[in-house]
Amino acid sequence: MNLRNLRYFCAAYEAGSTVAAARLCHVTQPVISNAVAQLEEELATRLFTRQQRGMVPTAAAVRLFRLGGKLLADAEAIVETFQDKASHPRLSLCIHPTVSVAHVQRLLRYLRHELIHLEVSVSDTNEAVDAELTAQSCAGEGRHFLPLWEEQYALLVPRDHPLAVKETVSLSDLHGVAFIERTQCELASYWRAGLSQFQVVPDVRAKVDSQEWALGLVAAGVGVTIAPLHPLDRHDDLLVRRDVPELQAARRLVGLACATSPQGTLADVLRVCEPWARALDATTITDLLSGGPLAQLVRAEDS
Repeated sequence: MNLRNLRYFCAAYEAGSTVAAARLCHVTQPVISNAVAQLEEELATRLFTRQQRGMVPTAAAVRLFRLGGKLLADAEAIVETFQDKASHPRLSLCIHPTVSVAHVQRLLRYLRHELIHLEVSVSDTNEAVDAELTAQSCAGEGRHFLPLWEEQYALLVPRDHPLAVKETVSLSDLHGVAFIERTQCELASYWRAGLSQFQVVPDVRAKVDSQEWALGLVAAGVGVTIAPLHPLDRHDDLLVRRDVPELQAARRLVGLACATSPQGTLADVLRVCEPWARALDATTITDLLSGGPLAQLVRAEDS
């Protein structure tokens, strides 16, 4: 069995489509499709059913993903045993608590694939680390920032919540509604100011300092929240409403912030991450920096 085909299959399984998997693996879509087709022929079984909204894994695919993931990990471990750990490249990262855990996993797997035997350490402070994985607004002035992906702010609601079935939703519908406040969000003060300006006062039921806690409390039915999400992230236990008009243009860039003259392993990391940066559309980045309802909220706070 070809390990590369297996790796591309796992990417398609996680991403839910060959197009999204191609973006993650930085190859063309036909490469992913051919890898899946070769595996289906080799195993004499169908791995996905194609639907309008993406690819649905079959029972065989679920089994292959579980076994294949272990095989890929074992293959990496075999190579690892023959390497001199002292010569391994090392990267220390500070990861902002608002960054998607699922997409951090994708990034780190990609880095370890591109930079063989890369050892990553994670700190909860940005002191004495090589780089910080954070939103551009938190990167600080005078630092090099390499954008990796964009996230759109959305309204997250429990599946049995009235707002989950309401035909149209706006921020005014949050008045008096049980709300989970994400205190670690770099835009928390702007959201509060913008809502107050329109006399919208949610009923804050919890204040949390991590993205995962906020999403967990929403899924548990404690309240709703506003959070930035990556398009590939799955949240089956809650409902994501991206149709709120005031949030349509509210996006942010997430990337690596570091010293202006990166050296050694960090320079290698930035180099292999350049395809992620090139994948971002330049006009989208311009829109992110220049306007939309989020910028209006910021201007309302400043005034």
